[in-house]
Amino acid sequence: MKRKFLMSIMLFSAIAMFGSTIYAATFLTYGYPSTTIPIRTYNYAAAWQTPMDTSLTNWNNAGAKVKFTKTSNSPNTITAGNFNNTAYGVNYASVSGSQVVSFRIELNASTITPDATNLSNFIQSVFVHELGHSIWLGDNPTTSSPSIMSYSRNRNSMTQPQTFDINNVKSKY
Repeated sequence: MKRKFLMSIMLFSAIAMFGSTIYAATFLTYGYPSTTIPIRTYNYAAAWQTPMDTSLTNWNNAGAKVKFTKTSNSPNTITAGNFNNTAYGVNYASVSGSQVVSFRIELNASTITPDATNLSNFIQSVFVHELGHSIWLGDNPTTSSPSIMSYSRNRNSMTQPQTFDINNVKSKY
């Protein structure tokens, strides 16, 4: 009886220690209050416009219950340009309680352009990642599963939210 009890404790401990890291999302304490997220219409040269638009489609078609829409009067803005920081992208969110009131995403051409071997894919990867912050997703989840929110992802090839990301967004909406 004692042996079965100890085995049960060891099994439970192993599951808790190793099993939980497989699905451990990193959530922000805030997210957009609606599943429809408006973004102010933006206009860039095709080398940036096309992958940026594809990024919205990547989330919209992922099955994550969210839809990003472009509209002329949204408080949520996207800017691609040269910024004086080392980040590929940044999502600056204005928050009230646990709700995003508005956000401003900056895509940094100064860092993206020199590091990209596939510019279109790199832009998509960064933009899809930054959009993830507006829908509760934090950086670097503790998981062995592929994640668009992971800093170690290959930005030249991972351009879409992964199953892990999609399931975590669905758990919030």
